[in-house]
Amino acid sequence: MFLKKSRLKLYPMKRFKKTVTNEGVAKEGYTDEVEGVRLELWPASSNLQSEIYGERLNDILNANTSKDADINVKDGVCIDSETEVTHRVISKKVYSQHQVLELERVRASRGR
Repeated sequence: MFLKKSRLKLYPMKRFKKTVTNEGVAKEGYTDEVEGVRLELWPASSNLQSEIYGERLNDILNANTSKDADINVKDGVCIDSETEVTHRVISKKVYSQHQVLELERVRASRGR
């Protein structure tokens, strides 16, 4: 598949991190550093995704990105906000020329 550069838009991204406090409590959250990632977004709507996610389908977005983009499952993408993570990567499929991601809307602030 060929990615058209005019369809890719730059979005802020934060890496997922897991930390352990002095008391031994594990916390999940995102780093403070903001990176950029170029994505082409569209809403999830296929029959297969409808069967997999059910009522959560309205909170799922599909995204195309280049193969060399460094993004992992659980990383956060700031789509509706400049600094707050609004979506997290729940699936990553790597193909010969590009990657396909599934992003789910984050309802509550993680790690706070």
